[in-house]
Amino acid sequence: MSLSIKNFLINFIAFLLLLAWWCSLTVGLSTDEYFHHINGLVRFEYLKSFGEFDEYQFRNNEFYPGLYDTLSYSLGQIVFLINKSFYANNIDLLMHFVNISFSSLSILGLYLFTKKIFNSNIAILTSLLTLLNPFFFGHMGMNSKDLIVFFSLIWFCYYFYLYCTEDKKIIKNLFLSSIFIGFGCGVRLTFLVVIFPVIICGLIFLFNKYKLQFNYIIKRLLLHSLIAIIISLFFIILCWPHVIEEFQNDNFVKFLSLIVKNTINWHGGPKLGLINGEYYEVFNTPRTYFLNIIIYRLPFYFSLLIVASYFLFFTKKLTFKSQIKRFNEKFLIINIIGFFPILLTLALRVNIYDNLRLFLFIIPFFSLIAAFSIDFVLCNLKNSWKSKTFFTISIILFSFSFYRFILLTPYHYDYVNYSTLKHENINFKWEHDYWGSSYKELVLKMKNKYSKEEIKNFKITNCSGDKTLKYYLSKELGINKLYRGTEEFEATHVVLINRTTLDVFNPKIYPKINHLVDRKGVMLLKDIEEVARFPGIRTTCVQQYEGTDEVIVSRNGVTLSIFRKWNK
Repeated sequence: MSLSIKNFLINFIAFLLLLAWWCSLTVGLSTDEYFHHINGLVRFEYLKSFGEFDEYQFRNNEFYPGLYDTLSYSLGQIVFLINKSFYANNIDLLMHFVNISFSSLSILGLYLFTKKIFNSNIAILTSLLTLLNPFFFGHMGMNSKDLIVFFSLIWFCYYFYLYCTEDKKIIKNLFLSSIFIGFGCGVRLTFLVVIFPVIICGLIFLFNKYKLQFNYIIKRLLLHSLIAIIISLFFIILCWPHVIEEFQNDNFVKFLSLIVKNTINWHGGPKLGLINGEYYEVFNTPRTYFLNIIIYRLPFYFSLLIVASYFLFFTKKLTFKSQIKRFNEKFLIINIIGFFPILLTLALRVNIYDNLRLFLFIIPFFSLIAAFSIDFVLCNLKNSWKSKTFFTISIILFSFSFYRFILLTPYHYDYVNYSTLKHENINFKWEHDYWGSSYKELVLKMKNKYSKEEIKNFKITNCSGDKTLKYYLSKELGINKLYRGTEEFEATHVVLINRTTLDVFNPKIYPKINHLVDRKGVMLLKDIEEVARFPGIRTTCVQQYEGTDEVIVSRNGVTLSIFRKWNK
């Protein structure tokens, strides 16, 4: 790769990182962020009390480690001590600052790891392709878990690789890799599943490296494993009081089994998903889920580059091996890291939804695979007709994708592949803004449109994202009540995102399911899966609540959120 191309790509990466920071300050608070803020409050108070567990209510969060929550809330408390007013009015900015900081450090870790195992050219290309992925980029500032998982994963991979390959600073690399294991598990316990293949590959390498010193490697691994477990457990249990409580009550094994069960069959999310106009039951996710996401929601050029890389790997394997030491082994490990979580998810029939949100950590590894094709063409084909054809097709497809990428700012995670420049006829084919992060922009538009007297007369309900919406309604409009539950039919207006829902208000369907709902149409939680199986009630929030749209937030033909006068 020439110096001029390298400098251009580095500058492009810098531009995208600056754009990501700007977007993080612009986009609204996501649904999960508010949940984690409140959860952080409880766990912070728990730590302040030095473990007086009974004093605090954790509701159903006993299965969820709270390291991220506590960390982000603790930062907020520092800001609170400095400026109480700023803290009270800028919870969204503080949460986003934490998220974008971790995301930026993740890109740094990705660059260092890729450079270490391959070279600087591939490292630059991988970092760029990762940032250009609309799902990854769109979540950088407002995803409160999934990108923290990637942060932990990539830095663990980096230091664990050093631990396995270098004879210097072994204890340092062991200590740091153990910290990132603990950090990842402290955010999401399934992190252990993600790093499992990495650890196995590392152990195989160590046994091959020290095959003549079998006793040494066994002793080393036993001692170092103990150290790693102790360090990791510290971060796991630090903000997870239920682990301590269950251990003291001799229920630890049962507790762990419940965690596994709840992880595989998590029922706290949506009950229905929507893929290209087709509804599916989250508790019965179709095996074609990932294929549909790849076809419809990953940029065409990205998929093309991945296919090209695999083609080149099998046809030009000797070239790769001559240019990169131990290329086959390294390429295999990267593929294992990327595909293992997907294959395991399909095998166990895990409940999945929200597109690739739960698998954001694999996108950089597929970006790494895609980078090989670009690097190969730049280094080996140069100005041949093959390279010109490759780059012409890639640039054309990239131009379409990047055009949409820019137009969706700052809601990049709503990206959809279509052959037209605009996202036509897709408002009811996909769930849009499932985070509710456009509520901030919507409420600000309402503030500019209506007088204070008009706002006083609004009785507002909503469909999805109660806490986030209430935060902005209270902050900007002084509205502190949402008409939910039994009061919902008193509402004059409804705030909507295009989230899947169950239309229990439909008079044509109600007689079929009246044994599962009360007279006000409130779903009985224990029967929600049975209700979801009725095709007639599968709809989106935008379709369920009919009325006149008064304020809309949209990007490039995609409707993100609506303030609607409800015609009941």
